[in-house]
Amino acid sequence: MIYTILEKDGFEGILFEGDGNKDRVLIVMSGSNGGMSMAKHEAEFYHKNGIPAMSLALFGTKQTSGDLSHVPVEYVEKAVQYLKGLGYQKIGIDGMSKGSEMALVAGSLISDITCVIARVPSYFVSEGLSGKGKKKGPSNTSCWSYKGKDLPYAAYKTRTINILKVFKENKELRIRDINSDKDVTPDTVIPVERINGPILFISSKHDEVWPSYESACLMEDRLNSQSFPHEHKHIAFENMSHAAIVHLPWVYKMAFKAERQHPDECAKDREIMKKEMLDWIKNVWH
Repeated sequence: MIYTILEKDGFEGILFEGDGNKDRVLIVMSGSNGGMSMAKHEAEFYHKNGIPAMSLALFGTKQTSGDLSHVPVEYVEKAVQYLKGLGYQKIGIDGMSKGSEMALVAGSLISDITCVIARVPSYFVSEGLSGKGKKKGPSNTSCWSYKGKDLPYAAYKTRTINILKVFKENKELRIRDINSDKDVTPDTVIPVERINGPILFISSKHDEVWPSYESACLMEDRLNSQSFPHEHKHIAFENMSHAAIVHLPWVYKMAFKAERQHPDECAKDREIMKKEMLDWIKNVWH
C-alpha cells in the first residue's frame, strides 16, 4: 500500500497496486458516510482481482473537512496527476452514492478520466450537509467546489433532517422523499455527455435514500440524445438496497429493510454487481 498526504500530494488516498500492471488504475470513493474505511474496502476488492485501485478521501478524515460541503474536485484532479506520474496509462473512477456524484462531476471536468462507474447515482449536484448529530443538516453550500467556486446545486426544501425520527417511523433509513424534494435546474444537472470514456450505471429499484434508478435512466436518455460516442450501460437491481457495495457491514442490514427481508436475493445481486464491474473494467474499458 502507498499512502498519500493532503498537505504534500494535494489529496488523501491509499493506493493498492493490484497485480502491478500499470495499464489502468481506478480511483474509488464512498458516499455520505465519509471517511476512508468503505472506500478502502472497495479499492481492496479491485486489488484482490488484480486491478490497481486508490481509495480517495473526500471528507470526514483527519486531513479533510468534517463536512460534506464544498469538497474540492481538485482532490480527484490531484490524484489523477499523481497516478499519471507513477506511470499509470489509463485512469478510471468509481463512486458510490455521493461518491458517484463526485465521480460523474470529475469525469465531466477531467479529460484524463476515461472510465466512470457510478453506483446508485444522482443526475444532479446537490446541496451539502454540515454539522453533527441532531444539528446535522443542509449546509447552504454545494457539495462540491472547483477552482475555488461552489458548483451550482439543487437545495433541500426540507431544512431539518431528523434521522432518528425517520428510523423510528420507518424502521429504516428512508430519506428518498427528502432527497427528491429539490428544485433541479439545468445548471445543476451533471453534463455526463462530456465524460471521456465508457460509463457504467448501477442502480437499485428499491433505493430508499434517493431515486438512483430514475437518475440512471435520465442520464442514459441524456447520453442517447447527445449521441454519446462511448459505451454506456445501466444495470438496475430488483432487490439490493442503496448499499451498492461489495461487502455489506451489519450496520447496513440495520439501515435497510431490503437487506433484512431479502438477504439471499440481495447477496445474489451483489455477486452479479461484482462480476459486472470487473467485466466493465477488463473488457469494455479499452
